[in-house]
Amino acid sequence: MDDSSQPTPAETVPTVLVVDDNKGVLEFLLLLLSKHGLTAIGATSGGECLSIVKSRPVDLIVLDVMMPVMDGLQVFRELKKICPAVPVILLTARDDMNTRAEAMDLGVSEFVAKPVNNRDLLNRIRTQLRSREWDKTATQVVSQIEKSTKSPADKT
Repeated sequence: MDDSSQPTPAETVPTVLVVDDNKGVLEFLLLLLSKHGLTAIGATSGGECLSIVKSRPVDLIVLDVMMPVMDGLQVFRELKKICPAVPVILLTARDDMNTRAEAMDLGVSEFVAKPVNNRDLLNRIRTQLRSREWDKTATQVVSQIEKSTKSPADKT
């Protein structure tokens, strides 16, 4: 019997970690992402975010800039050490050029000003997830090609 209702590994639902100290914003974004078919998990602090990424894989992080204790840029620096391939979309109510420039210099994938346009945020998330999936696939293909082109002497 064909059980085609089970998702294949390529069809697994991406996990998005949302980090915002404002619980109202966090709950809204988690609901928005869940309603659009994504697995959404939340954290209310930079420390909680770092604990989560150390304990489970995530495909993308939506990270608020202005948070107490560790701001979003400090958290991002730590994330780059733990999970450098995971794209990060920074959210901020303070859209100044210095913050934007620093974020881009650090390698932030996207920078979104609050209040967030829901459709725009969802499009940015989907674009980043597709790009990440493409990168994974390309890396796998290159690895397979390299394995198949090695000479017999190289394989020993």
